[in-house]
Amino acid sequence: MKKPLLFLLAFVFSIAVSAQTSDFPIGARSAGMGNASVALTDLWAVHHNQAAMVGLEQAGVAAYYENRFLLSNLNLQAATAVLPTPKAGVFGISYARFGNQLYNQSRYGFAYGKRLWKFLSVGLQLSYLNTTLAENYGSKHSFIAEIGLLSQVNSKLRIGFHAFNLTRTRLADGFDERVPMNFRLGAQYDFSKKVKLAVEAEKDLELPAVFKAGVEYFPADIVAIRVGVGTAPFRADFGLGLRLKFLHFDIAGSIHPVLGFSPKASLAYRFDVFSKKKKK
Repeated sequence: MKKPLLFLLAFVFSIAVSAQTSDFPIGARSAGMGNASVALTDLWAVHHNQAAMVGLEQAGVAAYYENRFLLSNLNLQAATAVLPTPKAGVFGISYARFGNQLYNQSRYGFAYGKRLWKFLSVGLQLSYLNTTLAENYGSKHSFIAEIGLLSQVNSKLRIGFHAFNLTRTRLADGFDERVPMNFRLGAQYDFSKKVKLAVEAEKDLELPAVFKAGVEYFPADIVAIRVGVGTAPFRADFGLGLRLKFLHFDIAGSIHPVLGFSPKASLAYRFDVFSKKKKK
């Protein structure tokens, strides 16, 4: 493979993630709501705000796949596993990989979330990031620290905050090129059991602020309809969800004004680990 094509792929990769940084938004539920996910509680909280894992009552495993702009070289795969415990908090592990053999990033994370008070939870994550560029350019290994906060203001409103790459990890030796550092602040408001609104602002230290918003509507207990929007550049998102007792299936699509359509899907399985003892 010639070097010009390699640089072209790297350029397309940079466009694909320029509005979202290396902190990949993951999960089809979040994607259908414009990726306004910093206050959402589901299994994918291990990726978008570790403090939101505290709201989970069941353990679970999940897998995610995304094909950006219908290009075979721009695939994102991810998986996660979460284990809530009765007293010790919530533990999670995560994996994500974006790219192909010529240019790719892989991230492996270990997360922990704990409720400090009734109204405030905190989450931490340490991730191992591997960035590979082919044609003898080699790979770079880095560690990234994250922190998340979630405040349950009242029964309807929650506010979330997440900081990615607190250490400002260097991406390349000999250059002042670093893994992007970004901050996210958002909220979720439940108008009812059927309608939820999520809003979020994201700021990378070197990029313009991004604003996101999404709505989730349940016309039936097991069916969810989602729509969302995002800025920088403007993006329209939509999605559907099917929520059975233990199995959750979600699909979503995003439309970029220049690069086109990106389909996404995730599958999650939840199960009970710590069952309550029945009183005699």
